[in-house]
Amino acid sequence: MISTPSFSRILFQSARLAAYFCAAALLAPAVRVQAAELTYREVKNWAQLPAGAKPVMMTAVDIDSKGTIYVFQRGEPAKVMAFDASGKLLRSWGEGMFSNAHGLRVDHQDNVWITDRGLQQVIKFSPTGQVLLQLGKKGVAGNNTSTDALNGPSDVVWGANGDIFVSDGESSNTRVVKFSADGKFIKFWGTKGSGPGQLDTPHSIVIDSKGRLLVANRGNKRVEIFDQDGGYLGVINDTGTPYGLFLTKDDVLYITDGTQGKDDLTIIDIKTQQHLGHFGGLVGPHMLAVDAAGSIYVAETRGNAIRKFVKQ
Repeated sequence: MISTPSFSRILFQSARLAAYFCAAALLAPAVRVQAAELTYREVKNWAQLPAGAKPVMMTAVDIDSKGTIYVFQRGEPAKVMAFDASGKLLRSWGEGMFSNAHGLRVDHQDNVWITDRGLQQVIKFSPTGQVLLQLGKKGVAGNNTSTDALNGPSDVVWGANGDIFVSDGESSNTRVVKFSADGKFIKFWGTKGSGPGQLDTPHSIVIDSKGRLLVANRGNKRVEIFDQDGGYLGVINDTGTPYGLFLTKDDVLYITDGTQGKDDLTIIDIKTQQHLGHFGGLVGPHMLAVDAAGSIYVAETRGNAIRKFVKQ
């Protein structure tokens, strides 16, 4: 359910949906995903790793304008890998560069941005791995009021004018930090707590078609909504424990819950405020991405995989 100071109360048909998904779970094989309007199948062993490479922890995934899928590998050797839609490995870079790989996003110019909790940095790369911009001080942990240092940067997104927004909270910080397109500090907001607009482990961040920021408030088990100056606009509940967020151009929100024993994915249309789908059977889902055809890519930490699900 989505509620904001200006939104009317929305009631979902919880019992009906619960009955549906329970029935679907009994009738469908584990890799088959069914929802009221959506059906998926898994592409088994999609990512074709180099010969002899063992599956290791994967933490993030995103897709550029040409359909290239970029994957951030946390397990040794930590690196960025680029695949085509068939799962063929095109190139990789960054070995020996990363300390604690976390998030990865591709911007509108196909530059690749990563967040690293060990380096305490957000780094912008060209598609071939050239460093273009760095936010934060390498190896320096800031606090919740720092203007030049981060502490646990988890994810990054951009406004239409190029402003950069970083969810800074995979550690002791509980805030969103705003930078100009060229990396100059503008402001931050966010205090630790469970009240409206307060944050506890802001873990992922996306921006909708109205320019609103949606922040995965993992510790509080909800998604907060802010304007680009930090003004609190509302909340999306019924998200489980949100780990990763991905928002399509038509404002369909995909949410992973990597809690052990939960390990699922929820799909919500934030315009109509309806749940479109939900499925489990994942293993430590962290971040995710959706391509132009609607295929879902999930980076699994405990599952040591990038899993691909395609619409049927």
